[in-house]
Amino acid sequence: MSSSGHLSTELATTISLQTATGGPVTVVLLVFVALFVATVLSVYLAFRLYRGYRAGGGSAMLGLLIGLVLLTTAPFTLRLVLSNIGRIDTTTRALTATSSQLVGLLLILSVVYARD
Repeated sequence: MSSSGHLSTELATTISLQTATGGPVTVVLLVFVALFVATVLSVYLAFRLYRGYRAGGGSAMLGLLIGLVLLTTAPFTLRLVLSNIGRIDTTTRALTATSSQLVGLLLILSVVYARD
């Protein structure tokens, strides 16, 4: 094998290892903190909507609650849970989370544009 063939194999191995890292620890921590804060805020808002529904809100309030959870909290939770299951590929995780967001948006839109 020539010297350049060995060098290109070594370079390819080095590049693939470098792209497999998660980045600097501070960036990874900031991403997790931001996702955690977004999840806490969406759960808080869902709790407020639930309290409004229990206090006498109609089915529209319940629809907003379910739509919000499907739009915000469920996709994050699905991505987190499905990424820790070894046999689920990236496409399936993305499709599942995106489907949850789509159903949540459609539910919210149906509540907003519903005619009573």
